[in-house]
This record gives sequence, structure tokens and C-alpha cells, in this order.
Amino acid sequence: MTTSDLPAEGQPDVSTEGTEAPFDDVITLSTSTDEDGTVTVTVVGEVDTFTAPVLRSTLDSQLEAQPRELVIDLSGVQFLGSAGLAVLVETQKSARSREVALRLIATTRAVTRPLEVTGLIDLFTIADSPAR
Repeated sequence: MTTSDLPAEGQPDVSTEGTEAPFDDVITLSTSTDEDGTVTVTVVGEVDTFTAPVLRSTLDSQLEAQPRELVIDLSGVQFLGSAGLAVLVETQKSARSREVALRLIATTRAVTRPLEVTGLIDLFTIADSPAR
């Protein structure tokens, strides 16, 4: 294991050492809408304490539009921390209350393992590709 394999929480705060830490570079979000009204939010990078609020904001704004289905594509996520898990659980609750179907695309161990060990995996419909 190299230090680049460790989550952001395990790293020293380099921002206090005079080096700027651009947290917006740690996560990239993109949104697309299919003809049938399905909205897909694609997440690439690390979902941790610093980036989870950005993800939460994007997912909340998509749910406000009440799409037929919301797909969260996590296949590009290299780290999913507890803050990211909390965002997923809150999004699930919000989607259910708005009667919006929610599906996760989880293809990597970095995503499936935290969901499994916390027992949260059973809360979600999980797919291994964007196709239904």
C-alpha cells in the first residue's frame, strides 16, 4: 500500500503548510439526462469529508427536479468515506420520500466494500453498468 492509497482523512493537512489544496480537483461530477427522464450523476475521484458536501448539493438539486429515476454512477470513485456513505443514505431517504427511483452503479471495491461492511448495501439497488 502506498500513501496515495490512503484516504484523505489519513493524510496530513497540507493546506496549513503553505501549499494550497484544491479540494475541487479531488472530485469531478457530471450530470446527464436520458430521453426517458432518468438523470445520471457521474462521480469521479474521492468522496470524503471535504468533497461530500459538493456531492450532496448536486444530488439534492437533481432530486428537487423530481426525475423519474436518479442514477449515481460511482464507477470512477477511488475512495468512499463515511461522509460519502452518509450522503448516499440521505439521498436514498430523500429519493424515497419524493418517489424517485434511485440506483447506484458500483463496480469497484473502493465503493462496494464500505457499503458491505457497514451493512448499507441492502438499502440500495446496485448495478454494475448504466444499463438497466
